[in-house]
Parts: sequence; C-alpha cells; structure tokens
Amino acid sequence: MKKQLLLLICFIVFSSMAFATRRHIVVHNGGVVDDRIDIPVPADEPEVYYDNETQEIIIDGMGFVSYYDVEITSMSTWATVLTTQVGGSYDTIDISSLVADDYLITIDTPLGNTYEGYFDTY
Repeated sequence: MKKQLLLLICFIVFSSMAFATRRHIVVHNGGVVDDRIDIPVPADEPEVYYDNETQEIIIDGMGFVSYYDVEITSMSTWATVLTTQVGGSYDTIDISSLVADDYLITIDTPLGNTYEGYFDTY
C-alpha cells in the first residue's frame, strides 16, 4: 500500500512538472474582457501559450486564418520589442532575447480582429 501511494505521489509531481513550463496566455478580442457568456468566440481567435523552458510564444490558430501579425510590447517602457508574422495553423516565436519583464502581446488577424493578452518572463 505504501509503495502504491509513493508511486501515485511521484506520478502527480512529475506530471505537474511536465506541464508547468507552458502557461496559457488569455487573449481577448480588442483587449476587452466581456463577462457575457452568450457572445460566441470568433473563429480566428488563437490559443496562445508561453513556454518558459524553451522561451517561446506558441500560437495555435487551428488554421482558421493563413497568418497572424504579432507585436510584443514591454509594459515597463511601452516600447515595441518584437514584431513578426506567424502562420495561422501553429507557429512559435523565439523570445529568448527578451529581458525579464511584463509584456503585452497584440495579435492582428487578416479578418480585422485584434487580440491582446499579457505575460511575464520572470
């Protein structure tokens, strides 16, 4: 019984460590947070993650658009530190050159929608 409990604890610890490096970045259409649940999410809204182990932003657009224009702005200086265009299905952005700070990520789609979210690199 003690071995099974120890194995279960080890499994839980290692599982949580495996997923701890990737953090979800919540993006909102135009930066507006709406608490109404009856508004559908636009099809071109991507899932965005920050992986602190690989120091990459992951953008999973699931192919609803062909590309995304991405801009990353430092929250301490309000300077744009990175601009790029990524594929609309799945792509990554190397942010290893960014200093430890809070950042605003702005994602524009070819359909005219803008999504904003925040992340930090501490």
